[in-house]
Amino acid sequence: MMYLLSVISEGFKELDLPDGQSYLDFNCMRWNGESKLNQWKSPNVVWVEDEFTSSQYQEGDFTKFSGGAIALSEKAYNVLKPVMGTQAEFLPVQNENKQWYLLNVLNVQNLMDTSRSKFKIYEDGHIGPCTHAYINPPDSSNIGIFLVKGYFPNIFIISNVKDEIEKAGLTGSLIRQYINP
Repeated sequence: MMYLLSVISEGFKELDLPDGQSYLDFNCMRWNGESKLNQWKSPNVVWVEDEFTSSQYQEGDFTKFSGGAIALSEKAYNVLKPVMGTQAEFLPVQNENKQWYLLNVLNVQNLMDTSRSKFKIYEDGHIGPCTHAYINPPDSSNIGIFLVKGYFPNIFIISNVKDEIEKAGLTGSLIRQYINP
């Protein structure tokens, strides 16, 4: 089975770069399967504080990074690194003397069946972005996490990764079974 991996935003804190720092300066944009590790400059990050957040919010093992990635706690990193191997990079960031990691999925699979997927159709007849992709299951049993070409930025995992997340009691992740249209 395939699952979508994302974060629960309500009730959990969110990380971001400090005011005045640019995502471009730290290469913190375009999470599309390309490696960032060799040019990575590990930024310091801060907890987002605005009218939508609360001091009551907890730190999840999975939390949103405003640059578009998932941030992982040290605990989540230790659980996921062995099961993901070279399918993802774990880019270090620092927050209040704690080590966090931005998840950069490198494994891009060409699994979308465009003939069975649903696309936005504009009034003038032009075809827009995919709204619900038909995803063929991955062939290899050693795939744990992947992106689907043409359906970024959705992150997919398979059962063994989901099981490891649940067994470790990692917080903040939202895992939903992916159902084709």
